[in-house]
Amino acid sequence: TLQKVSYAEFLNFKEMSDTNKIAAMKFLHLLILYTFLSKQDYLPIVIIQSMQLTLNHGICKESCVALASCSYLLCEFQDFEGSEHIGSLSTGLLERSKAQEYRSQVHLCVYGGVYGFKNLKLCVEPLMDGYRVGMQTGDIQHAMFNAIQHIKIGFISGQNLIELEKKVLMFGKEMIEYNQMTSYQLLLTIKQAVTDLILSTNDPFVMAENNAEQKSLLLQATEANSLVVECELYIFGSIVAYIYNSYDLAAALIQKRYELEKKMSRTILLWGATAFYDGLIFLAMAQKSSEFEWTSEVSDVMSKIDRFVQIGKSNNEHKLLLLEAETKSRLGETDKASKKYELAIAAAEINGFVHEQAIANERAADFFLRNNDRIKASQHYGRANHLYIQWGAQGKANNLCKNIPF
Repeated sequence: TLQKVSYAEFLNFKEMSDTNKIAAMKFLHLLILYTFLSKQDYLPIVIIQSMQLTLNHGICKESCVALASCSYLLCEFQDFEGSEHIGSLSTGLLERSKAQEYRSQVHLCVYGGVYGFKNLKLCVEPLMDGYRVGMQTGDIQHAMFNAIQHIKIGFISGQNLIELEKKVLMFGKEMIEYNQMTSYQLLLTIKQAVTDLILSTNDPFVMAENNAEQKSLLLQATEANSLVVECELYIFGSIVAYIYNSYDLAAALIQKRYELEKKMSRTILLWGATAFYDGLIFLAMAQKSSEFEWTSEVSDVMSKIDRFVQIGKSNNEHKLLLLEAETKSRLGETDKASKKYELAIAAAEINGFVHEQAIANERAADFFLRNNDRIKASQHYGRANHLYIQWGAQGKANNLCKNIPF
């Protein structure tokens, strides 16, 4: 129904006046976050009930949260057109109703949802605003979830890891202070990834400590049935493993995630990053072993990324080009692969994804080395090293220098 309703028409809907219906909206509003975190199968039901009350009995302040949540859910199920339309209705209603107390929730769902697919970098400040407003209005829980999305987008879009680590520590301290332990667990999944990239160590005591922290977090998530936390541990773990060229570990973490996703009502897309790194890992495994069956998996990933490009070119153009380059390399189409690598590097630079520009340079270097062009390989390894340092991933830069084969 709302797909056919224009922005102006929706904002002229009647106000909800039945006090019982308003009380029901407030109750459903409380259930949205709970079902999102712990009872995912019930989330669509809660959102649909909220939407039906709004459509049948008029709009109220809680309607902007219902719309924003619906937008987020549609985005998760990849109805991006519907998600964007309903998200715009939500933000419009938020401003019209002056529902400042719900700004944190609306920003979380819309800027942490469909707008992120359109342009990640434009969502960084609105999510920070959602955090600030949530803290000011006493909506601590949603303020912290805005902080989480702010950090995630920072990581996925290649913000400097040193600066990101400072924010992680600041937000983590506040989460403990305000007893926001679900948020804190989600933060720890990213914190581990950031730390691993900044500092790579062979110190057995440090390695044992890091491994113990990961095992403890995974155990807590499993015992609490925190599927989202557990799944994000596998996602961020596989990304870091891939960046460190630990392809067997990365593939094993993907497999564990796949098993976990069977219990979930939706998958965690991370604005296309999950599919992108899955594809890179599949292709890396294919380069490593001719027995690895990769064609169908990579084809599925390429289809997803191609669709994401249509929604947000600046987020995904370089991702698709790098996957195409790796595919051409695997198929032995060297001239086409070489051109795709250069295009991927250039697009990543233009779009400001310094970390994926570094990855593209490293993959290009691997490609040229396999094809006996040591000069170009050396040039690209050097650029990759410089870009990893620029990103703040000193640990990865050190690892790259140590393992360059000449």
